Amino acid sequence: MIKKYLSLFINALIFLFIIFSIMIFPEESFKASLEGLNLWLNIVCPALLPFFICVEILIGLGVVSFIGSIFKPLMSIAFNVPGEGAFAFVMSIASGYPVGAKIIASLRMSDQCSKTEAQRMISLCSTSGPLFIIGAVSVGILKRPQDAALLLIAHYLSAISCGFMMRFYKKSEKSKKALHMTNPFRELVNYRKTDKRSIGQLMGDSVKNGVNLILLVGGYIIIFSVISKIIKVTGILTLISGIIDLIPLIGIDGNQYIPVVISGLLELTNGIKECAQACMPDLARIIMISFFIGFGGLSVNAQVSGIIQDTDINFFIYFLMKILQGVLAAIYSLFLSKLGNLPVFGAHSLYSGYNSLTWYNIIILSIKALSFLSLFMALISFTIYMIGYSSKLKNKLN
Repeated sequence: MIKKYLSLFINALIFLFIIFSIMIFPEESFKASLEGLNLWLNIVCPALLPFFICVEILIGLGVVSFIGSIFKPLMSIAFNVPGEGAFAFVMSIASGYPVGAKIIASLRMSDQCSKTEAQRMISLCSTSGPLFIIGAVSVGILKRPQDAALLLIAHYLSAISCGFMMRFYKKSEKSKKALHMTNPFRELVNYRKTDKRSIGQLMGDSVKNGVNLILLVGGYIIIFSVISKIIKVTGILTLISGIIDLIPLIGIDGNQYIPVVISGLLELTNGIKECAQACMPDLARIIMISFFIGFGGLSVNAQVSGIIQDTDINFFIYFLMKILQGVLAAIYSLFLSKLGNLPVFGAHSLYSGYNSLTWYNIIILSIKALSFLSLFMALISFTIYMIGYSSKLKNKLN
């Protein structure tokens, strides 16, 4: 009880400090909120909103259930989660933060998975979308489309690594193995029978849900932009940088890197923007941005916390895994940068011909990334299915 009241008291003090800071520095706060709004309106919104709406339509049509049924063997063997985890994983990759967490929370509340299974899945299915990494980050902010492949591969490898590690979480509680691949066409038809909405109603709901989600993302970007500015104008950032400078760490410049790190820890998009504008080596910039995308920032994690608050999913475990995912993404980007001579990472990479943030380029890039990943996952899942089928056939013959 004391711990609960102490937490409420600390939270109240923090938000009182923010409110008083806004009153004391109204001009700076207004400019920060305007910067966050412009960032959301000009980069994040056009990059994500059309895709949010299209994904909602695909869900209603049963296309994602069709895809999820194909990946069931892979999810069961690799991550020790039920077949529904395939749907959450594909949706998380397709839509980005925080769609995966929302789906898993829905699965848990409808008792379609256990608490342990939900905990495993949420560490795997909390990822950024390729549209954000390619369109908003590589093309829109960095102006370096050739970095898209490196950032994408590092990010999804880190998520898969965390998901694989979590398969051993409470390993005594094993998920029901589903080595057989259900008929995807039957899954699609069954979903459409369950979802009896007309096409017009489906499109209307998709637009409404997509707009609500993009507004939620925009609200977090703006509020964390203001918080980031408050930390700067109140001198807290200077104090932290000065403390870092006193620590005898070789090669660490507090005044150069700490403002960027704190901005990225608070809000993902603003942190990437600050990192792009900072004077630092290209490799250090890519590593830092990979960490930011993997961790997601406090803004994204606050969204997830709100989404899962009505479930019994442990947010602290999820938060620790997000920190680990950020670290792994940074490590993977460092190793992948050594492969710079390969066509996929070089100046003539798959994404090097897209130098402007047009909706057409964003859609084409997203289709390429999703198609490659989906085909790769489907091939692995089909291989697992064939191994299981061959084993069963051999047992029958014997």
